[in-house]
Amino acid sequence: MNIYDDVLDATVVSSSLVGHFTSEDYKELITVRTNILSIFQVDKSTNKLHLNYEFKLNGRVSDIALIKQVDSKLDYLIILTATAKLSLVNFNVFTNSLETISLHYYEDKFRQNSILKLAKESKLRIDQAKNCVLLFNNDNIAILPISSTTDEFEDEDLGQESSAKTVKRGNMSIKFPSQSQKKNKITNSSIILKSTELNSKIQNIIDIQFLSNFSKPTLSVLYQPKLAWIGNSNLVTLPTQYMILTLNILERENIKSQENGENSLNQDLIETTIIGQVSELPYELHTIIPLNNGSTLVGSNEIIYIDHTGVLQSLIIINQFQDKETLKKGRVIDKSKQNIILNKPIKFINAGSRVESNNVDDKNNVLIFDENNNIYLVNITLEGRLLINFDINKLPIVNDVLRENSNPLCISCLRSDIKKKFTDLYIGYQSGNALLLRLNNLDSAIDSKKEKVETKINTLIYAEDDEDDLYSHEKESTDDVKNTLKKIETIQPFDIELLSSYKNIGQLSSIVVGKTSSVEKTVKGLPNPNSDEYSIVATSGHGTGSHLTVVQPSVKPSIELALKFISVTQIWNLKFKSHDKYLVTTDSKNNKSAIYQSSRGFELYKEGRFRRDATTVYVSMFGEDKRIVQVTTNHLYLYDTNFRRLTTMNFEFEVVNVSVLDPYILITLSRGDIKLYELEENRKRKLFRVELPEILPEMVLTSGVILKSNMCNEFLTDSKNSDKEELLFTFVTADNQIIFFPRNHNDRIFQLNGVDQLDETLFISTYQLPLEVIPDPQIKQVMINKLGKANKEEYLTILTFGGEIYQYQKSIRRHSRFHRNVTRNNLSITGAPDNAYAKGVSSIERIMHYIPNYNGYSSIFITGNDPYILLKEDDSVPRIFKFANIPLVSMCPWGKTSVMCVDDIKNARVYTLEVNNMYYGNKLPLLKVTLSDTIEDYMTLTKITYHEGSNMYIVAYAKDIEYTAIGEDGERLVGSNEELPHSMSTQSGILLINPKTWNVIDRKDYEANTIINDIRTMIIQLNSKTNFKKELIVVGISNVGTEDLPPTGSFYIYNTNEVVPDPSKPDTNYRFKDVFHEQVKGTINNVCEISGRFMVNQSQKLLVRDIQEDESVVPVAFHDVPVFVADIKSFGNLFIVGDSMQGFQFVGFDAEPYRMIMLGRSVSKFKTMALDFVVRNGEIYFVVSDTDDILHILKYSPDEPNSLSGQRLAHYSSFNIHSTNTSMHLLPANDEFIENKGNGSSIFQTIGANLDGSIFKILPLSEDSFRRLYVIQQQIIDTEVHAAGLNPRMERLSNEYYQLTNVTRPLLDFNLIRRYSNLSIKKRKSIAQKAGRNAHFEAWRDIINVEFSLRSLTTKK
Repeated sequence: MNIYDDVLDATVVSSSLVGHFTSEDYKELITVRTNILSIFQVDKSTNKLHLNYEFKLNGRVSDIALIKQVDSKLDYLIILTATAKLSLVNFNVFTNSLETISLHYYEDKFRQNSILKLAKESKLRIDQAKNCVLLFNNDNIAILPISSTTDEFEDEDLGQESSAKTVKRGNMSIKFPSQSQKKNKITNSSIILKSTELNSKIQNIIDIQFLSNFSKPTLSVLYQPKLAWIGNSNLVTLPTQYMILTLNILERENIKSQENGENSLNQDLIETTIIGQVSELPYELHTIIPLNNGSTLVGSNEIIYIDHTGVLQSLIIINQFQDKETLKKGRVIDKSKQNIILNKPIKFINAGSRVESNNVDDKNNVLIFDENNNIYLVNITLEGRLLINFDINKLPIVNDVLRENSNPLCISCLRSDIKKKFTDLYIGYQSGNALLLRLNNLDSAIDSKKEKVETKINTLIYAEDDEDDLYSHEKESTDDVKNTLKKIETIQPFDIELLSSYKNIGQLSSIVVGKTSSVEKTVKGLPNPNSDEYSIVATSGHGTGSHLTVVQPSVKPSIELALKFISVTQIWNLKFKSHDKYLVTTDSKNNKSAIYQSSRGFELYKEGRFRRDATTVYVSMFGEDKRIVQVTTNHLYLYDTNFRRLTTMNFEFEVVNVSVLDPYILITLSRGDIKLYELEENRKRKLFRVELPEILPEMVLTSGVILKSNMCNEFLTDSKNSDKEELLFTFVTADNQIIFFPRNHNDRIFQLNGVDQLDETLFISTYQLPLEVIPDPQIKQVMINKLGKANKEEYLTILTFGGEIYQYQKSIRRHSRFHRNVTRNNLSITGAPDNAYAKGVSSIERIMHYIPNYNGYSSIFITGNDPYILLKEDDSVPRIFKFANIPLVSMCPWGKTSVMCVDDIKNARVYTLEVNNMYYGNKLPLLKVTLSDTIEDYMTLTKITYHEGSNMYIVAYAKDIEYTAIGEDGERLVGSNEELPHSMSTQSGILLINPKTWNVIDRKDYEANTIINDIRTMIIQLNSKTNFKKELIVVGISNVGTEDLPPTGSFYIYNTNEVVPDPSKPDTNYRFKDVFHEQVKGTINNVCEISGRFMVNQSQKLLVRDIQEDESVVPVAFHDVPVFVADIKSFGNLFIVGDSMQGFQFVGFDAEPYRMIMLGRSVSKFKTMALDFVVRNGEIYFVVSDTDDILHILKYSPDEPNSLSGQRLAHYSSFNIHSTNTSMHLLPANDEFIENKGNGSSIFQTIGANLDGSIFKILPLSEDSFRRLYVIQQQIIDTEVHAAGLNPRMERLSNEYYQLTNVTRPLLDFNLIRRYSNLSIKKRKSIAQKAGRNAHFEAWRDIINVEFSLRSLTTKK
């Protein structure tokens, strides 16, 4: 009984495209990050990306495409999910949501047609006319025709629409729809077939692409009738074939087959015509690049041009691994000295086709990006159909914009300006930030290669005309090529400009929990506000761009100033001419107020007639900064800048809320009355009462605010067609309505309909007083203001008395509407209604404070026992983060970009938001730590562990080096060719990192051809009599060699010793100390602590070793494993061993006597990636991830009848996680409703890191909590509309293990259950009734517990 939740959203951009999906006015960038669909707008003035909409889907998105809408300039979006599922959606402008038009599910049919296992993801193709969509998986093909608007079946004789008619085709009856029926259809019926139904020769498809410049959909297919690889290349030298065929798709509405089966049906619905075919092509071809008049085939060792008639015109050898003697067709261009290797996958984009004068030359330029992010330009020039130039060259880049990026996943062209000579590309990477780049002077780079291309091709044509000249001019041709190659260095520099980027922390390879922001106990003489915090630290990226990512549990601000007050409950800052002048404090317990002079070292200011013997409710500058207004519990005072009193007012009831916006003051009294005053314009010495609407005195108001917005302009005569922001006096009523009126209201009041029930969409209308008002105040405070950084957007933010925060975004199209994206769930849960989480709001009052400039961000602070900050990055939705790790009682703006906050023990600090290498656009703050520099490049950081005794991190790295084939005798292998490019190997080492500065303070480097497979810190027992223990570091290393050498490895044991640091480098206070080292037979794949000892995995054996007092190591026990150990984790004297092919084993270790006890094993043969424990009060669960991106939950349950006394582990659930898991880590779970946490919690949760940059957690639940949340999840699945029509249950649980799992105990998905908190109040209560009595109250407590489970990272020990 466990629940799954995302700790971080995916950051790797896997798909992108450009089009008109939500707006007709400008092109949008649509991106996909695993299951998150984002729609961006490019700001033309700054060229930055601004997020417009974002949707979180229930399944992993493999690819996306756009097709045109018939009666609109907008596009439909095709979303490919799961193995083979298409969703056709459009954007609903009224609800700001995705609307599903149709669903097309092909997976079951593909399985029936295929003998082999289907690939994880199908590939999506769409023709240029966007009349046909094709999906293929291995040799299975699905074709989805798009309905055409042409009257293809119009009755020409009658000159009008024909009725539906039926055509006989053999034993088949095909009914064609009428034109009126066709216009209501977007897609026609799908056609599912095998590749051999297109043509009997087509088998083992490598790639399919649609070709352009054809009247009908035309396919180019690359395939291998007989599979080949390097091992059988001598038997099948040129096995690949290429075919061009045209599709004639017949529309149908209804089909009745009398005799023929499905194959006949498909063949009658689609006719194919072969245009051309090419055989005897190299085996390593993998990609088709369609061009205007032909195609380019890309292989690892060559590229080939084939025109639209199927004629192979030219072939370029790009490295020395291709044997040109075996190539039989076309003109062969030898550019093998460039040593270009284009392994799959590559990404390409057409850099533009140009037609020269008189339409003689047609130029196609293609940019190819390889996995190392090298850019190659393929230049193709045609004269009619004749290829006259065909060349490939690596483009030199003058800057290091792409230095930290590798493995591009998608490329989209946003803009291309021929006159200004630039092209804007958006590129998503597996490793490195997604980038919006501007390619400058691309045409100049192309033109500078023109002479080289012509020289090369002309030489070949001349040589072909005269065979004798081919040999006699061989030397001359070679010299020409050399001269041409020299010109490459003199081409105009190719400049890439970075316009915008999206933060990507993928690929995550290892995670650990340790101290980062809390390593310093005091800051500026006061306790560290982030004390006792633990962060999640991960190794991110690959190659030069690899770095550490620190996932902070709360925002860590930088502290500029620290003060200590004797007694204070609230503070205000008074500025004169934009400078901090006075700090006003009040003590509500002692009814005192005070003024301090900020510019004079906070000296107490005793002059003037400021009211000091009363509790101040509000103080502010007023009257164009020429006056000061003070509001106490029963009085209002107006002062000049020297605190001379000008006006005094008395109130009968206590003041509970004050809002000031020059020249108005709005005061809310405890009885529910309001007072609204305006300062006289000239002398600014008096306050005049503002006339209120007649209906207002009859209403009970709880709070008020003065704001500026254009949301009511369409109802105001003077501002009906204007976007100018108008002054609005806004109030919250006792029945949870939000009402407002302008200065010239004419007794009209407006209300925000639906806000009392927290509906998904709110709209403004004229207020009507209800017949009966039932006071039940839930809304405490409202704000309508702009949030963001460079691009600020208007939001309605609501704070309830239960501490909940709800947010609505103002509609772009109609300002009087506000929308809440319930499918995105972007805001963290901070409270609960019905007093379900009284602990969060009881001790310190929660109040929202709007800070227009907090170090560049327009943000909202929420004070309280757990303070929060609401931030928005320009490329993300708003986020709520916990602010530091101490309570905040009061706060105020300070300086230009800072705030001053007072904690619960009267300490005041001036905080500034940390922005260097920080990103606040994910669910938790992210800090990027780069260890490499220009002097030392550690390349890929592979593993990380934390040494708690010294508060240091140990990081393993792997550098890429050229592999030298050396035999067992240490000599080079016979037959190795030094002239050919070498394979790559690694050289590893470990780094000692001080988190105070994130500098490398010590390192250990190992020999070449080594790789560190595992590194962990362990508490090792050194003396069994005294139980003396020490924290040591164990490193497991494998040696890389040729296949005929026996596998070898070694393990190292280190300690960290404190030393006297270098005075110039005070952070170098620790060093590695060697403890033990041993070379062993077999590779060391994993190391693990077990009951005060350490265990090492040597190939297929596990050996437990004991360290003696003299630091010698003795093996004491062993255990055999089936194939290859993927991961080992321990819990006390228990451990689990995950095998790469045979599932995992649950084993116990006993030290008296030393022995291993097999307790149980999984029945299913998982291909394990990572695994760990999940524990709740003695119940032991196991979390296992496999290579199919499935998360399995098993339990040791010896009491179950089918478990054979626990030998067979109970398989509870198999859960699709939509990404490949690489690492897991066990840590305690927080329980918000346990009073005495000091007794020690026996609840442990597991967090996991994925390749796409996401992090998840698995939390065990009690029986009651599981039942309640399970009912809520089922109700949400069954009753709510899901984006793109994706069934959450199917997307998560549909896999090959479903029949083996316990369907009554599935792994719950908190991403779905969190939607419960975003539903309207009526829907919540309706769903909660299904779960039983009091379920609404208890469900909220369960949700709070799951949401706050990682608060164990911030709980004071």
